[in-house]
This record gives sequence, structure tokens and C-alpha cells, in this order.
Amino acid sequence: MSSAPATYRMELAYEGTNYHGWQAQPGVATVAGRFAEALAAVTGERPRLRAAGRTDAGVHAHGQVVAFELVGTPQPELLVQGCNSKLPADIAVVGGRLAQSGFDPRREAWRRTYRYFVRPAQAPSPVGARFAWQLHRGLELGPIQEAAGALIGTHDFAQFGSSPEADGSTRRTVDEAAVTAVNGFITFEIRADAFLRGMLRNLVGALVRVGWRRLSVSALVAALARPEPGLGRWQPAPAHGLHQWRVEYHRPAMLGVRI
Repeated sequence: MSSAPATYRMELAYEGTNYHGWQAQPGVATVAGRFAEALAAVTGERPRLRAAGRTDAGVHAHGQVVAFELVGTPQPELLVQGCNSKLPADIAVVGGRLAQSGFDPRREAWRRTYRYFVRPAQAPSPVGARFAWQLHRGLELGPIQEAAGALIGTHDFAQFGSSPEADGSTRRTVDEAAVTAVNGFITFEIRADAFLRGMLRNLVGALVRVGWRRLSVSALVAALARPEPGLGRWQPAPAHGLHQWRVEYHRPAMLGVRI
């Protein structure tokens, strides 16, 4: 009698520049597609992949969590090494372990952290151009930080994004929204239980307009108080400045560790 398939939990980092996002799509290069090819080359199997989030085209990840089942049961460290030997240089498996059966990295995630990098400069620079939004004028940090503070709490973000599920809730809880300036870059770090489609880029786009004094803090707060979809006419920040930073799981079982 064959043994039951084993569930694996892998963490991936990738530069999204050359990919049409995470989710596999016919006829275009995607991160999931490349990872599936590497798994097939190493194991001979093509399992269904479950990811913590579906990053968009051009978005980068430092801690994408992926789960899948294999009939064969290679040691996780050998699977990591084998996949990395088959993956292109802009995708890497940075960790792997066995997980509890049925582990779902999206539904069982406790909170997610994204960072967005902006480089305000008077002249363009190639340094960091693939990973940060380069602006050709400065930003006032004080109003941005005030507006970011208003995001903390549970709000209906319908003006800033759409639910990934039909008729899904657009309410999300943000427990961190920090804006810092270091070495010529401004970092927006936002942590929440989950995010809507387009939510991060629309929020950063709005916060940058606050920093340009083209949008008031009170107008941003009012948008949170009037969550009707479609009311917001935001200019989203470009995808290449967005980084999926980490995904956290608050119980040992959710960490994907067999107990």
C-alpha cells in the first residue's frame, strides 16, 4: 500500500521584473510556472500549488509561502537544493519543511507585511530603479506619516481595492503603517490581516499625493469613512516598488510544523 502524500511548506524569494505575477497563466512567464517546472524536474510530479498571496506582475517577494503535496517524500533540504539548481537566478527557495496535511498558506495566515520603496530625487538614478518608484521631486514626510497613522485599525477599504473572492468582504485590519526615510529612500511598511487586490498600490499612490500636498489627510480619512466601491479615483503606485515582505502564522500548526 502506498503511503499518503506528504505536505511541504516552502518559502520563496523572487524578483518580479520578468514575470506576469505569481499565478500560472498560459503563454506567459510566471513565478508559479517556473517553480512548478523546477519541482517537476526534481521530483517528476506536478502538484497543485497553494500560495499565501498572488503577487501582481512586476511585484517582488521576500517571503512568499507555498504549500503542496508530493507522493514521493524527499527530505525538505534536498528538495530545496534540487529546486534551486533548476530555478532561474531571479527566483530562489529560501526555506522548506514538512507541514501538516492540508496546510493552506493563504487562509491560515495571521498577518502579512508589505513594503513599498520610493526614491525621491532631483535626477534619475539607475541604483534601485528596478525595486523602487523614482520620483523627480521631494515629499513632505510629516503629512504622509499622519495619513498613514489613520490607516491603522479595521476599515472598509472598498475605495482602494477589491476582494479576491466574489462578494467577499472589503474590510481589513491594519495594525502597522510606518513611513520612514533612510539613505535617500522612503519606505512604506504596512502590515494587515489581509489585503485587497490593488489596495497597497492605491494606498501608496494616495500617500505620495499627500506628501505632494495634492491630497489632504482629511480627504484620505474621508475615503475610509465612505467605502463605496468605485468612488476613489486613485493613481496607483507602479508595481516594481512593491515587495511582499513576510507572512506570519500565529499558531505552531499554522507554521506548517508537524506537532
